[in-house]
Amino acid sequence: MTDQGLAEAKKATTPAPKTMYVDVPSEERDENVARGCVRVTEIIAYDFVGHKKDDEGIVLTDAKGRPIIIDKGRAPYFCQTKEQEFAFTSNNPDVRVETFTIQLQIPTARKLINAPRNVAAFREGN
Repeated sequence: MTDQGLAEAKKATTPAPKTMYVDVPSEERDENVARGCVRVTEIIAYDFVGHKKDDEGIVLTDAKGRPIIIDKGRAPYFCQTKEQEFAFTSNNPDVRVETFTIQLQIPTARKLINAPRNVAAFREGN
């Protein structure tokens, strides 16, 4: 193996965060959010399965002439910031996404947002 001129790191690289929940100080919370709750974005992702076909294998279309798509939904994902939402769509480019803003109690939001399955969906290289 030849020397590529790269220096060795003196310490390990910084690991990806294990948690995503962001504590929002009470004075910065939206006045329309109930006490003890936090505003969360729920992301529903749909994986493309195929096009709907008739018995003869011909692709069916909707009233506007577009092929009817069959999607398979995933369990929901949760985040709090637009940056996190952008990270999800960037790291999952082949999915159709719907987002909803919901309110959750803080302990529930922490649990759902920091769940390993949820955090993994927002990491690069997912």
